[in-house]
Amino acid sequence: MQTSLLGIEAIFFDIDGTLSDSDDQIIEEIVRRMHFLHFLWKDSHLRKFARSSISLAMTFFNSTYHVVDSLGLDNFFAKAFPHKHAQNKDDFEKDFNLIDGVEKMIAILYRHYRLGIVSARSESGVLHFLQQFSLEKYFDVVVAAQTCYYTKPFPHPLLYAAEQVKVLPEKCLMVGDTIVDILAGKAAGMKTIGVLSGFGTLKELRRAAADFILISPAELVTLLNQNFG
Repeated sequence: MQTSLLGIEAIFFDIDGTLSDSDDQIIEEIVRRMHFLHFLWKDSHLRKFARSSISLAMTFFNSTYHVVDSLGLDNFFAKAFPHKHAQNKDDFEKDFNLIDGVEKMIAILYRHYRLGIVSARSESGVLHFLQQFSLEKYFDVVVAAQTCYYTKPFPHPLLYAAEQVKVLPEKCLMVGDTIVDILAGKAAGMKTIGVLSGFGTLKELRRAAADFILISPAELVTLLNQNFG
């Protein structure tokens, strides 16, 4: 379901699978930790198993939450699963790799929009990402797992980000690679863009009704070019 992006004033980004290809790094770390299976499988088979296992787990979670969202049980689950259960990937990696074209994209968008990070990572993990590539200057707001009481897929962190940059939610855009990002954006009343650079699949992002789906986050510049003026 595509819609107009005219009037967008702020853009919020997920990190893993959206700005960083850390999803692949997670796979490699899991393979390293499964070294005891090397006598059974080659590394290539272990990688395939690790990716399939994570994708299956995420699909199960995403599908479950999609049902919860459809039944209007968000408030119940928000009380049952507060921020302390937020996903923390910091244990899986020390350094990040930017997805191709992301640094240039951020520099261009910074000239036209208020930018923010909304991640389920810990604050230290988010700051490490920004500092590694000297990106701090581009972002007006940084929201980590513990910034708000609830994290994605609930809308609280996105609404907080919009409030911090003083932009109405309907004039904000959420960019992420999973339906967790899309559902959070939609629940906050924002436009949403899904990117196929992480674990999220085209089928999942379509089912979540992302307003646009891009192969790479770098394509966002071309998509928004008509808005620059």
